[in-house]
Parts: sequence; C-alpha cells; structure tokens
Amino acid sequence: MQVSIKADSSNTKSILALLEESGYSLPCNCHGARRCDGRQYSFDCAMIPKGDVTVTLPDRSGSIRGISLEDTSLISGPGDTLLIDIGTTTVALALIERSTGKLRRRAVFANPQRAFGADVVSRIQASLQGQGPTLKDCIRQAIEQQVSLLTRDNGQSPEELTLCLIGGNTAMIHLLMGWDCRPLSASPFALKERTPGPLVHGSCKILIFPWISAFVGSPDYLFVDLGTNGEMVLCHEGRMFAASTAAGPAFEGSGLSCGCPGVPGAITRVTLKRLQPVLDTIGNKLPVGICGSGAISLCKEVIVRGYADRRGILQDAFPEEGIRLGVSPDRKPLFFTPDDFRQIQTAVAAVAAGIETLCREAGATAKQIPVLYLGGGFGFYLEPEACQTLHMFADVSPDAVIPMGNTCLRGLFHYAVNEYDENEHPPFPACLSLPEIRTVSLADSDYFHEQFIRHMTYED
Repeated sequence: MQVSIKADSSNTKSILALLEESGYSLPCNCHGARRCDGRQYSFDCAMIPKGDVTVTLPDRSGSIRGISLEDTSLISGPGDTLLIDIGTTTVALALIERSTGKLRRRAVFANPQRAFGADVVSRIQASLQGQGPTLKDCIRQAIEQQVSLLTRDNGQSPEELTLCLIGGNTAMIHLLMGWDCRPLSASPFALKERTPGPLVHGSCKILIFPWISAFVGSPDYLFVDLGTNGEMVLCHEGRMFAASTAAGPAFEGSGLSCGCPGVPGAITRVTLKRLQPVLDTIGNKLPVGICGSGAISLCKEVIVRGYADRRGILQDAFPEEGIRLGVSPDRKPLFFTPDDFRQIQTAVAAVAAGIETLCREAGATAKQIPVLYLGGGFGFYLEPEACQTLHMFADVSPDAVIPMGNTCLRGLFHYAVNEYDENEHPPFPACLSLPEIRTVSLADSDYFHEQFIRHMTYED
C-alpha cells in the first residue's frame, strides 16, 4: 500500500513519526533508532524528509485468507433489497439491487441489546425478568435508524425497499419478535414459536430465515461460525450434527480490557520481543484496541515466549497489570491483562471441545475432517500458527481451514439474487430444505466438559 507524506525543508520529524501522525501504525522494533540499518522496510524509518515523499507500507502476511461479501466492491446505483444479520454483538446490513446482484451499501453497528448482557444467556434472563419489550424496542429502533442512514447515504428513502431478508440465531430472532424466551432458558429447549410467515412494512416484504434448533441458526466438512456463540455443523458420511458452544464475546473484542471489534486501528496481530509488542492493525492505523484475532495472536506469543506454561498457567514474568500494547489516539493506555488471557483461553477451549464432541457423536475424529469452513469476519485475520498453538480447532489441520466471512450475509445474498421468487408460497422453497440434523446439547455432555478441561492446556 502506497502512502504519500507531506513535508518541507523545515521538517525535523522522522518518516516514522510522520506516518504515525497521519494515522498509520508501522511495526518498528527499534522505534526509529535504526538498529536494522534502515533495512527493515523499503525505506529508512529514521529518515527525516525535507520534501513530500511516497512510501510503500508492507502488506500483512501469514494470515488465513478467503472470500466474503465484505470484500465485494460497492457500485453506485439504487438498491431494492436489504439484508440484515442480527448477531449477539453486532448487526450487519447490506443494501443490494436484487436483479443484478450489485452491492450498493453496507454497514455494521453494535447490537444495543448489549446493555442487557454481553451474551445470549444474559439477554434471555433479562427478557424473563420483564425486559422483553425493551429488548424488542431497542433492536427494532436501532435497525430502523441504521436503515434510514444507509438508504439516505445511497440517495434514496427506505420506502423504496421492496424486500428485506433477516437472519440470526434463534434467541436474537425471539427477542426481535418479542416472543417468550422461556423455552430457550432450560433443557430440553423445546421451541414453541416457528419461523413467522412473510411480514409487510409499507411496500417492503420481510422474510425471517428459519433456524435449525434453539441455538443454531440457519462431501464431509465442518462449518464453524465464530461469534459470541460458536455455532457448528458437522457433515460426516451423509449425516449432519449441529451444536452451539458458549464461546462468549471475547472473539469479537467485547469484554476484553482494551477490546474492540474489527474496525480500522484494531490490533490483529502481535509479536512480542521481551514483552515489547510489535503490532499489526487494520488499515495500518494507530491502535484503538485489540480484536479477537489479535488477542489469539497475543495468547500464542504468551505461550511460546514462556509467559504461560503449557498447562495454561500464567508465570510470574507476566506483568500483574498486563502487557502494555501502546496508547490509543485519545491517549488511553492499552493493556492485555491476565483476565483477558483467561477469557480467550476459555473461549478457545469451548470451541475445541465442541468440535471434539461433535466428532465423537458422528463416529469421526477431528483429524479426519478435510475442510473446515470458518464463518465470522475475524477469521480473515487469524494466524494458522496461533490457532495451532492454542489447539483452537482441535486436531483439524490448519491447511483445512477456509474463512468465509459473514456467512449469514452471504447466504441471504445468494438467496435474494438466485433463489427468491415473490410468487413462491411458502416463501422458502426446496432450495432451503435440509437433511435431518441431529442437535447435540453440549451442556448435557460429560464428554464436552472433559474435553473443555483438556483444552484449557496446550500440551502436545
């Protein structure tokens, strides 16, 4: 990536300082002290330019990569179809033109229901304590506001929308509709409600996609959608097994002491040099916090550098206040604390144990899985080495992992462009039919709890 920096004959600042003032964070082990003799990059970090200069910043390497709707280019023009993914932590929207499949606008915002708890269980409990109407109103109002802004930015009004497709986990849809969440609060999680038929708002038809079970949204392979819930489906020898593991919000940056979602400036990768961090950030911007992939990367460094042993126990060398990652643009110090390490440790263990349990139910092993499709935007920044060190995907080979980005939006997009028929009754035809899926309750599985404890350690 090329960046142009302005300077004149009176400049006394190094190119590194000028880049940081322009909002670009460039990993430099010696902070411009020239210990690398100016060979770390294609330019000398200690150079003091006396005129305008253009430099090339390095591309991030060593990450799992893939294709997602988030990477689709925006093309100007009117949109008639809105896609909405209601996640526990964030809500993602995309405005498209259905006939051409052109992406017009996209947006992501924090789910306002977070005020009632960072996870699904907290919100279900809040609804059972009489907060259901408030939870419904706050998400609906937030969506209406964001739709208004999205269409306005595209030079049109919400009234021009003719179709809205909504996906989300079962609890989020229950809260959106204001339904009784009591069946979601205890085993056997028998649902009373069914996917509603088409709804109408003005001239816009609203379709809410069906779910598989109480906590799972819509050749052999494993699909894992990493967010606040770790939803996973295993297809083995023509049979399908589904489960949801409570990974918690740490993968999306929520709950960490300096956590943030995957926004410009989010730390996505960390290398430690005697507790001195070298950072990669989204967009090479100055760090604003650490997102899930950055936290996983840092936990890997903590283990391989010996600040935690292979039993997962932090050592005395790990600072009591945490590892200082830097200072945010508003001058707030950014620390990764012992509690942050524990949150990532438990989230990773929950995912690995969930995979092990599904495999056991299917009569397979994780080593046999040829492909793992990884949902969730932060998967694009994951380091295969970090995932392997933390045993995040159990014994699935790192080479088998294919990130897919926001798979809910991808599915909604595919249906809107390729499958939707406004004359179809019911609205979801055979293209959405699924084979019989066996849902596995991890909470009731002794094997899951055994594997969870085992994956809290990192011994080979």
